[in-house]
This record gives sequence, structure tokens and C-alpha cells, in this order.
Amino acid sequence: MDRSAEFRSDTFTLPDAGMRRAIYAAEVGNAAYGEDPSVTELELTVAEYFGREAALFFPSATMAGQSAIAVWCKPAEVVLIEQYGHNFYFETGSMAFISGTQAQPLPAENGILAPATLAAAIRHVENPHARTGLIVLENTSNYGGGTVYPLATLKHIFNLAGTHELPVHIDGARLFNALQHYRLSDPAVRPGALLPATGSVSLCFSKGLGAPMGAALVGDADFIAEAARVRTLLGGTLRQAGFMAAAALYALRHNVERLVEDHRNARALAAGLAGIDGLAVALDTVQTNMVYVEVEEGAGRAARLIEQLGESGVRAWNLGRRLRFVTSMLVDNTDCDYAVAAVAKAMSAA
Repeated sequence: MDRSAEFRSDTFTLPDAGMRRAIYAAEVGNAAYGEDPSVTELELTVAEYFGREAALFFPSATMAGQSAIAVWCKPAEVVLIEQYGHNFYFETGSMAFISGTQAQPLPAENGILAPATLAAAIRHVENPHARTGLIVLENTSNYGGGTVYPLATLKHIFNLAGTHELPVHIDGARLFNALQHYRLSDPAVRPGALLPATGSVSLCFSKGLGAPMGAALVGDADFIAEAARVRTLLGGTLRQAGFMAAAALYALRHNVERLVEDHRNARALAAGLAGIDGLAVALDTVQTNMVYVEVEEGAGRAARLIEQLGESGVRAWNLGRRLRFVTSMLVDNTDCDYAVAAVAKAMSAA
């Protein structure tokens, strides 16, 4: 094995030297008492960044998102969510367990829910139907291929939710990737434009931004106060959390704009893989840092391909007949070229 290239996930990123220094030098206190200056600075910074009243630091984006659902919804209410949305599909039934809510998974093209689909699913009558309590949008959509909601679609959905007096929660684990995508065509796009007037957003610092852990939940002051109660209920109120908050602050200041490099590498990787016989890549879905590849021979061949790539040091994620490659600060353009060559060699082997 000459080299290795990690494409399984952007959650494999590690703090760089600058971030490690920031962690070491962090000024900390007792965050449970509201006395950790680094946590306070992070929360104020994030709230201001998105033009909202308040923010709350969490250990993980899963906890942040589930806390938001618990605040917005009463037990037995319905959450409208894309059928592969992370809060529903990847979080071990947390919605039912934590908030007593019921997911209504909806079909979507490449992970992007259509306003008409949502409109048809909204229910206000309590008997015999369960009442809709919340709309959740994942931006970017992981299972959709790293796809981004068009701004016009977001606006339409926000207006629809307002008409029905429903809050919208944005699962923004990779919202900073979405923001960089929007700014390619319009550098003036404001982060606050990606949020509903009534609703919330959860953010993750430990994916493409490179922090070792941490997330934030953003919303109005009353919402955040109630979310703090749920965070404590879930065991997420930390003490000297400023060490991790310092890492998140460093990530916000140094690693957001560099996400465009990951997107550029993903497009190059996708173009290379699309030229290999036996593979199919929907290039129009490669909008941020993910590349989904369909193996035409099926799931068995896809599993063998993963094994072959592992022997070459290339690591990707197997999803049945599909493979997922995620670009991050762990890989550069030469790693993408190496991965394409390794896949081509493996596909040509008997």
C-alpha cells in the first residue's frame, strides 16, 4: 500500500496545529453556571452570525437536533421530514424516545423536499389524524448526495410554514457547506437567509470544520432557554466546555471559507469516476462535498469494490449498490486522482 486516502466521511477530520493551540490556551469556567467565557463567546458569535437572538452549545448535533424537536413539539405530534433525513433515519429512533413525536417520512428528489409534498402532508385536525407540529429540512442533504435546497424553495417552504403557523427546524450539520455553495453564485447571501422566521437551526463543528466535537442550536431567546432545559435532561450540560468551544470558534474563523476546496475536489472526483465503465454518477447532485457512485452490477460488486479499494488505501462508504466518497481537509486533488485511478484499476480487474 503506497498511500491512503480517507473518503468515508468528513467526520474523520482532526484538529490542526492552530486549533490545538486554541484548545490549549482556552479561557474556561463552569459552563453549567454560565461562567465559561469561551462558551459564551461562541454562543454570542454564532447567534450574531445568523442574525438570531441566542445560541446554545451542545456536545453533538444529534443532541441539538433532538432537543429542538422536543421544544417545538408536543408528544404524539407529527414531524414532517424527508424519508432519509438524519433526525429520523440515522438517530436510532430518538424522536420517538426523547420527545414522543411521530415522524412522517416524505419522498423527495435527491433529498430536497418539494413545497407541494409538504403542503399535502400538513394536518391540523387532531381527530383522527395526528397533528403536524414541525417541519424539518436537512441542508445539505446527506442521503441526497450533499445536495442543497435552492433558495427559492427554502423561501417557499418558509412561507408555507408561516401560513400554517408551523415552525421549521433546519438540520444544518453541513449548513456551512450549503452557504459556500450559495455564495458561488451570489457572494452576498447572508447566513440568516437560510433560516426561517419561526424556527431553529442546528450546526455541527466536527465535520468539515475540523473540530473534535461540538454543535450549536440557534433560535430566539425563549426557544433557547427551553432547549437548555432539554439539554440538561439529556445529560448534555458540560462544565469546562470552553476547551471544545475554543475549537469551534477557531473552526468558524479559519475553516468555513476553505470548504470551497472540498467542493472543488468533489467535482473533480465525480468527473473522474463518471468516466469509468460500470459506474454511474449523477453529476448534477455533486453540489458540495459528497459523491455518490452507483455500481451497475449491484450490491455484491459494490462490496467487493470497497474491499479492493481498501487494499489500495482508499476508503469509501458502502451503501448497498452505492458508494459514498466525502471530500474534506483530509484529502487534496492528488488524493482524488489517486482514488479515481484505484477505482478504475479495481473495476477493470476480473
